[in-house]
Amino acid sequence: MCAVSPQQRLTPMVIASAALRVGDRDGPDAMTMRRIATELSCDPMAPYRYFANREALLDAVADLALASADLGAADAEWDERLVAIARGIRTAALRHPGITGHIASRPPLGENGRRLADSMFAALAQARFSPTDAVRTSQVLVVFVASTLAMAVHAGTKDKRWTQVSEALSELPGTPPGESLMIAGSDEQFDYGLRLLIAGIRAEAENRRHEP
Repeated sequence: MCAVSPQQRLTPMVIASAALRVGDRDGPDAMTMRRIATELSCDPMAPYRYFANREALLDAVADLALASADLGAADAEWDERLVAIARGIRTAALRHPGITGHIASRPPLGENGRRLADSMFAALAQARFSPTDAVRTSQVLVVFVASTLAMAVHAGTKDKRWTQVSEALSELPGTPPGESLMIAGSDEQFDYGLRLLIAGIRAEAENRRHEP
């Protein structure tokens, strides 16, 4: 039995929501099946009736965390929509640091993950990418967002290591000053990288317009 009200009987959503709360409060290592059962005052085996294992539960939690991700305006230009989606995924994921790392390693395939994918495909179709190339291009975009999320989990400040790398860069012939080095995982690095990536996708779309 579980200490949930009749109006809130135990469901996959109730369990995933409890896990998300635990992760927000106590970090990723706290999101164990036993700990979630304790959070819900349930039998330790109760979550297994809904999720085969912890990974399946974390997949559901990751998808839930992306429920608030912005899709961009439906009437916006396709490249603006891709930027909004990428930023929306990052913003939503970083609101829940307990599950951010899992989102980075296993982009969700649930309802919210599919909603985001559908929006990407629609934007790329607007840019005249074929269905096959839309899948491949969206995969590149997802990989970029996921990798920067993984770095964002451990993003810090201009610490001792940053200083060492900066000084090493400054000593190389023909390079700009090492102060140009961005912090790995920072918003600044993400925005810069996203701008380069979108510029490349935009250039590819332009090339396709001129193909015979």
